[in-house]
Amino acid sequence: MQGRSSFCLFICAALAAAALSGCASDDSTARLLVAPNKYVLYNCPEISRELLLKQTRQKELRDLMNKDGSSAGARMVSGFTYDPEYLSVRGEINDLRATAADKNCTDLPAADAVKIDETH
Repeated sequence: MQGRSSFCLFICAALAAAALSGCASDDSTARLLVAPNKYVLYNCPEISRELLLKQTRQKELRDLMNKDGSSAGARMVSGFTYDPEYLSVRGEINDLRATAADKNCTDLPAADAVKIDETH
């Protein structure tokens, strides 16, 4: 039971850090939210397919965040609602790219294959 409460505390701390952090530290927060080497058993075609799915989801989340408006209240609500998943997806994209580089995968979707508006 204590292990479960420690895990919940870690998740709450990570989500609080994500909510309070600025855009400059998104990558470091994203690394905290993703299990390392999650995709180590994937082959290159699987990595490519998963990368495209994650990039598409990242764009969807970014569009939702931008659609909510630019007022301080809207950005705060949007941040609490979408930032944790957005940062997790971003961390998974980074892990997929690192795994692809380790496996010398060459047929990957470009980083801009799915256009993402980074006005966060």
